[in-house]
Amino acid sequence: MANTGLRWLPDSITLIVFGLLVGLLLYFHFDRVLLGKIRASSIGFGFLFGAFSAAAAAALAYGLRTSIASTSPTLYRVTVWAFCFSLIGLGLGLRWARSNRGRVLHTYAGSLAGGLLGGLVFILFTPHLSAGISMCSLMLAGAGIGFGSGIAPVLVREGIMRFISSGDARAQNKLGKNKTLWDLDMDESYVLGSAPTAQGGSRFQQGADICIPDSSVAPRHAVIFHKGGRYFIARHPDASGPEGISKYVLRIKGKTVVSSQELHPTDDLLIGRTALRFESRKQGE
Repeated sequence: MANTGLRWLPDSITLIVFGLLVGLLLYFHFDRVLLGKIRASSIGFGFLFGAFSAAAAAALAYGLRTSIASTSPTLYRVTVWAFCFSLIGLGLGLRWARSNRGRVLHTYAGSLAGGLLGGLVFILFTPHLSAGISMCSLMLAGAGIGFGSGIAPVLVREGIMRFISSGDARAQNKLGKNKTLWDLDMDESYVLGSAPTAQGGSRFQQGADICIPDSSVAPRHAVIFHKGGRYFIARHPDASGPEGISKYVLRIKGKTVVSSQELHPTDDLLIGRTALRFESRKQGE
């Protein structure tokens, strides 16, 4: 291709295929881990974000090739691996821009580190051991994106919902045996209820993120959300109104929750016949 003026084509194809595959696999993985199922929408999001970010990265690689590849081939390779692959990571991380902005930055940082490491491996070892080095470098770049997007939720977890006990034998056996607790991430919301997480439906008809197999708990009983550095709990629309308030128990420190209410560390909650406790990771609380 060097003699036909298409020297830019292999890099562009590599970036586009990489972006599409990593986008699809990344979104599939988080669907499987968080929801217990793979949503059809992840195919569309993975293709859309992957194609958009890969196209931008391919355009950047083309611009770098025309400007510095002939005079500084090593610098060109390092720059392509570091910035083009980090651009793909940034594009894939934009899916969480509304719900978790920190996750976007962590995904970008992970992809930048993975791309830089992959580029160094490619440059150092290709002259001596060419077989498989490109694939190994691509794996490092992909691992950086996966690590960055995966470690982000862990770094922003500040709240914990801990199971205490339940008057429902099924909930007590399932949750009490394992001393269950649920991590609560910043800038995220969680549905509490008895509906399994794999249950399909629309946004307001999906399963519960915190599933409590208590017969006195509604399929979608309450919502915990983070706002302005604080956590709140509110009744889910399915369990609100006069009928929902009288039928489905939701109390904090013995007081019935009617509208949204702030959660404080060590607050005891009663949802149905199940007792939970809210805790905070913040120091001094």
